[in-house]
Amino acid sequence: MGMLPERRVYVVNPMPEQIDPTERASLLKLDTGTVGHHLEAGFMDPGMLPRISGSKIAGTAVTVRITVPDSVMAHYALKFTRPGDVLIIDRGQDQRTCNWGGATIHAAAATGLEGVIVDGAVNDMDDAREAGLPIWARSISPVTTKYRGMGGEFNVPVSCGGVAVNPGDAILADDNGIVVIPRGQLDETIEGSLKWLEAEQAFMRQFRENPGLCYPDVTGATEIVERALGLRS
Repeated sequence: MGMLPERRVYVVNPMPEQIDPTERASLLKLDTGTVGHHLEAGFMDPGMLPRISGSKIAGTAVTVRITVPDSVMAHYALKFTRPGDVLIIDRGQDQRTCNWGGATIHAAAATGLEGVIVDGAVNDMDDAREAGLPIWARSISPVTTKYRGMGGEFNVPVSCGGVAVNPGDAILADDNGIVVIPRGQLDETIEGSLKWLEAEQAFMRQFRENPGLCYPDVTGATEIVERALGLRS
């Protein structure tokens, strides 16, 4: 009988290349709802809520996986995070133990981290508001951080909000939600979403100037339905 493979308690991989500053600036011109007109996938589920209303961030995914009641790896990640990074934390089955709170929030803000997205529990949102660190998380919990040395992984593929996230993916998060954009799709996504935004803004100007317009007639909804009903040839 062969030996079982050794379990690596800690995994630390190199930092990913950051998205280009011009790409990040372009993402910040958008919102996740506009990107939602362009993409079909990559959107985290609605349970991932912004904990500071009005927050909006864009940046490069740096990932942590800690599926046990421990916080060591989430804190160790701050040794490496850079301005322009978004820390993505996969908490796996432990949705009760908070590994992100007061002192960690201030330390993260000091590194220039854009924000934190935790598929699990956080706390100390007063500190987050004071530090100006945007946080998205599934819940708030008083069961606070513990240094148990039980393991964790840094810059590995993770699952967050029901979406696969790889180190180096682009992240856009706001009050409407969170979207993960693979690096290979980023330029095309930005271009398509900006075109949609431009068209939508022109559409809104048209309605402000002509408030009597029939909305479904202008959008084409009338034609689609009435053609299906045989009312149009």
